[in-house]
Amino acid sequence: MVNSTNFQNSASEIEGRLLKKDGIRDDLLKLSRQTIKFAGQSIESFHRNNIEEAKTKLSEAKTAIGKINSFLKEDQKTFNLGIVGVAMQEYVEARLFLDVIEDRNLSNVEELEVTDQAYLLGIADLIGELRRYSLERLVEGDVTKAKYFYNIMKELYGTFLQIDFGKNLIPDLRRKKDTARVLVERTLSDLFVAQQSKNLEEKLQEMNKN
Repeated sequence: MVNSTNFQNSASEIEGRLLKKDGIRDDLLKLSRQTIKFAGQSIESFHRNNIEEAKTKLSEAKTAIGKINSFLKEDQKTFNLGIVGVAMQEYVEARLFLDVIEDRNLSNVEELEVTDQAYLLGIADLIGELRRYSLERLVEGDVTKAKYFYNIMKELYGTFLQIDFGKNLIPDLRRKKDTARVLVERTLSDLFVAQQSKNLEEKLQEMNKN
């Protein structure tokens, strides 16, 4: 009769490894959702000009990313979870948004401890966030500052044009590049209208003085 002892032992070991992987998967899902939430809250706080709260939320997102990376070092295959890439992408967007707001050099991929794909896609999303910030400055009547953020958008997009990968490497990159182009063009149009309006207002004020 066949002795199944070896199989039973192997099955027990496999079950233990699978349970561990399942636990890691659950932890990664939780940490990824936390990162996405904290990064989003950070960006919203920046738009409300609540800088301290924004930095606090960004710090919480950074802590979650650190824990994610610890799991990935233990088992790189767990990165196959799509939400992990999204979490890193959202963190990149929030962190680089802070760099722009504080007029600092953009943090590089090594500093953020994210994948190359997440870094590129995060910058693509940053262009959209900068459009929103630029429009908010226009609403406040600050055309000069709106132009400043538009120029950053344009520079980032110009760099993107030099990057070209097959769809298999970064599936969403081309779509995000196309979206970024549209956003840059629309922002330029908005700035043109705002500048024309400002010029007209200044002329009317000058005429009234005379």
